[in-house]
Amino acid sequence: MSSLVGAIAIARSQVDAIVAHARAGAPDEVCGVVAVRDGSVVSVIATRNAAATPRNRFEIDVRDLMRIVEVEREGLDVGFYHSHPVSVAYPSATDIGFAELWPGALQLMVSLRHDLPGAIGPEFHAYRIFPPRVDVVAIAIDEGR
Repeated sequence: MSSLVGAIAIARSQVDAIVAHARAGAPDEVCGVVAVRDGSVVSVIATRNAAATPRNRFEIDVRDLMRIVEVEREGLDVGFYHSHPVSVAYPSATDIGFAELWPGALQLMVSLRHDLPGAIGPEFHAYRIFPPRVDVVAIAIDEGR
């Protein structure tokens, strides 16, 4: 079950960077770290997907885990993003399991399932997951940044 809680502000350029990462990595899932301050995404940091089956799961590469520590040292909240190349941008059971490590952290998801010529384009959604509960977060995209 999902409920709408809060909102997150993100720059159009940050959304575009996440979508570009997803497109470049398709058909595999891609992932990254998001730095958040006061309800706004401050930065997005692309990471490598080290999952054994990257077509349907993600695992941040151990070489990139230091990025999480850097975000925390800057006094920012840690969030994450990843892609679903062919399925809806909604947390899977695997995603909910990942969220057990960071309950309540912002989770941005992009789906490329409709990213075809003449189609509606990528889906972009935000969640906060408190396993097993999934809360939908409204997104305010700042077109000027």
